This record gives sequence, structure tokens and C-alpha cells, in this order.
Amino acid sequence: MISADIKNITINDNLDADCDDFILSMSEAKLCHLPEWTKMVEMAFGHKGHYLVARENNTVCGVLALSYVRSRLFGNRLVSQAFSDYGGPLTMNPAALESLYDRAIDLANSYGCKSIEFRNTVAMPQALHTRTDKICMHLPLTSDQEIVWKSLRPQIRNRIRQAEKKGIRITNGQNELLNDFYRLWTIRMHQLGTPCYPRRFFSSILETFPNNSRIFLAHSGNNIAAAFFVYTFNGFAHSRWGASLREYDSLSPNYLLNWLAIKFFCNSGMKWFDFGRSTAGSSQHIFKKRWGAQTVQLNWQYWTRPGEQLSLIKPDNPKYQWKTEMWKRLPLSLTRFLGPKVSCGLP
Repeated sequence: MISADIKNITINDNLDADCDDFILSMSEAKLCHLPEWTKMVEMAFGHKGHYLVARENNTVCGVLALSYVRSRLFGNRLVSQAFSDYGGPLTMNPAALESLYDRAIDLANSYGCKSIEFRNTVAMPQALHTRTDKICMHLPLTSDQEIVWKSLRPQIRNRIRQAEKKGIRITNGQNELLNDFYRLWTIRMHQLGTPCYPRRFFSSILETFPNNSRIFLAHSGNNIAAAFFVYTFNGFAHSRWGASLREYDSLSPNYLLNWLAIKFFCNSGMKWFDFGRSTAGSSQHIFKKRWGAQTVQLNWQYWTRPGEQLSLIKPDNPKYQWKTEMWKRLPLSLTRFLGPKVSCGLP
């Protein structure tokens, strides 16, 4: 057992039922804060997971989930939480936060990591580099879907009706829809110049969280025009990975897809529909804002090892732009083969 006593707080990596109870009691908790998410990432990608638990008088008062990401291309680092929009520590008091933070630095130094990435919504008070160019968009839901429908702009409702008139239909399910989702999603990632995750990542989420995860598809005739992958937790339906094909834009499949998913989660008792992460001011951000969604600032913060320069992996970074353009030119089949090998270092 790894432990350290700071201000009467003990940090260890021993899990018990109290950890789940603590997470469920925290209003800001997300699915990625559960120990099962850390285990799922370890299974799908091989990234060593550390789940730090802070206790005071044997009572859980904080948790911090970390994945150790090793990459020859992008450097070694700790991430909380890998392959999620959210993460960072969940704590009851400043002492627990400080203790978890200090233990994370100890781990980073033991691995020789260049950095730790904390994917917070609320910024930590430590002197860290903070990235604020990313936001999430949250739409409030109610069990009365008619209230949500009437709250939408007339332009949004018109696009939904247009999609219905043009024959777009929506299906939802789980493993039986995974191949269709993955096929379309990898096409869109290729168009964007982004390496795709392996199919096993999505199947691992479905297997680990069968009661929380769902796939939605928009059909145009016999073809799939748009799709997204949603998981739920703590009253939120989080649309995490989505894609639509440009050739179907005139049919507005995205509008009907979002609306029928929103209806589904209204009926499922969810309180919020999370449209997922966007760059502030981007076309995606504007699209989500038109639905009446509220902007939630993401505060991704970075500890760097003394003497190391922080290098963020961003598509608009000149260091990576030419690689993005090159990726778009590769055959789709090759990107489906190479993508999972590259994306494991892009959590």
C-alpha cells in the first residue's frame, strides 16, 4: 500500500464500497470518476491506472483517478481522466485536495512524467497552467418533453421537422449498432485528420457500463447519415463521440438525431443533456448554443516537471498541422489500421 499522511489525511490506492458511495454523494461527479472507468481504460489501452483515495479518520474525503499514458510520439504523462472531457480530483475539503495533488506529483516523478493533466471544471487553487479554450454545453431536461420542445428556437424545430419530412429515421441500441457507429465515426475522423480510437474502446464502455451507454443512429434510406455515442451518470446524458457525413447536411440528420436522443433521456429521468466538448467560439459551439444549452467552462490544468516546457497536443498547433493534413490524404483503410496505434497516446 502506498500511503502518506498530510494534515491527518491518508492517501492510498485501496478501494472499497465507501469509494462508490462517496462518488455518488458528489454532485459534480462524472462517470469517469468511477474506479471502473480507470480499469476500463487500462483494459482497452494498457495504460496503468492509479486510483488515489483520501481518507480522514477512515472516512473517504476525496478521490483522484489517474492514467499513466506512455507515448514515444507525445511523451509520458499522467491524465485525470483519460479519454474523457472531465476528471480531476473530487474532494470534500482543501486538505484532501492538497494531499491528492502532492501524491499525484510523487507518482509523476516516479514515472519520469513530463506533466500531469487535470481535466477540471472548477479550477484547482495550485499555481498551474490553465487551459480555457474548451467548453461543454449543457441543456436542462425535464420529464415533460413538451416543455423542452417549446424552449427550442423556431429554427431548430423547423430543421427537426425537415429531417422527418425528408425521411430521416432514428434508431438506438447498444452492441448491435456498434459496427455501424464505428464505420461512420472513423470516416468522419479521417476527414478531420484525427486518428481514430480502436473499436475495442467503445465495446469496453458498453461492456463495463451496460446500463449507462447507448448508441444513436440517423438513417437515410439504407445508409447511416449521422451517429453518436452517449453515456449517462448522475443525472447527465453525455454525448461524447458523434459524427455526421457532409453529403447528408441538406437533410439535417443531426437535428433529428439530437432531438430524439433528448426525448429519450427526458423519458429516462435525466436532468441534463451534455452536448460534449467544443472549442469556444467554434461552429460546433455555436450549433450547440442554438439549442439553448448553457456554456460550462472547462479548466484543464497542467503540472509540469521542473525544467520542462508544456507542449499541448492541439490540431491548430503548427507542430501538428502538417501531420493532420497528411492524415487526411491517407487511405481510409490505412487510417483505420494506424489510428488505434497512434490514438492510444492521445487520451
